[in-house]
Amino acid sequence: MKRLSKLVLSLAVLGSSYSVAGAAFAETAPAVKSSTTSIIITTGTPYLKQEPVSGKGKIYGTVPKGTELKLLEETNRYFVKVNYKGQTGYISTLFFKKVSGGTTTKPESGSSSSSNITLAKKADNIIAFAKSLEGKVQYQYGKNDTNKLLFDCSSFTKYVFAKEGINLKWGARSQYKAATPISKSELRKGDLVFFSTNATYKYTDKVQKIGHVGLYMGNGKFIHNVNPKDDVVIGDMNASWQQKHFVAAARVLK
Repeated sequence: MKRLSKLVLSLAVLGSSYSVAGAAFAETAPAVKSSTTSIIITTGTPYLKQEPVSGKGKIYGTVPKGTELKLLEETNRYFVKVNYKGQTGYISTLFFKKVSGGTTTKPESGSSSSSNITLAKKADNIIAFAKSLEGKVQYQYGKNDTNKLLFDCSSFTKYVFAKEGINLKWGARSQYKAATPISKSELRKGDLVFFSTNATYKYTDKVQKIGHVGLYMGNGKFIHNVNPKDDVVIGDMNASWQQKHFVAAARVLK
């Protein structure tokens, strides 16, 4: 009987020890905290939207460039949740950069002020984003609607480069004139390729001849927003139409 009493007492002490240890663990375990990350609007004046989906929901207004906001939620690849002047809504990920604890993170010594990733990585990111828009973007000449994803050829390239914080002008000719001209043999991923259209093919001046632009992907392929029938598609630089209408190439990533 005495041996049984000692066993019960030992088990009680042991159980008490586990309870204390569990309590101590509960006190010292890190609690889940809300994000202290903020964002600063660095490009344009994005819409504050009711829903995190392009072309749907009410638009509450715009958020001025330079505004700092607390990041409430990274909702999906394209939108984040914020609160601006008491109104909670969603803004596109194309228009801001993240800062930690309200203080802008400084780049490491010797790195680019805009990014530490390599040009090749930037090109890969831009191309991947462009490919992700197949079946989502609609072609409409003269349109640059980032909320409804309505673009022409040059507003599409403008849109995908903006994903990496690179601001291109709108217009195929303007994009060519603002970039660094290169030869066709020098093409690499992330370069822009320019073509004539049936309407501009007649011109002899190179800039005047340009009527269409696409994003070079490497291996003789490029992606472009081509027309209302096809929208965003991948083209072949060696196809007969492309060979006939190719005008020039230019480099943005350098």
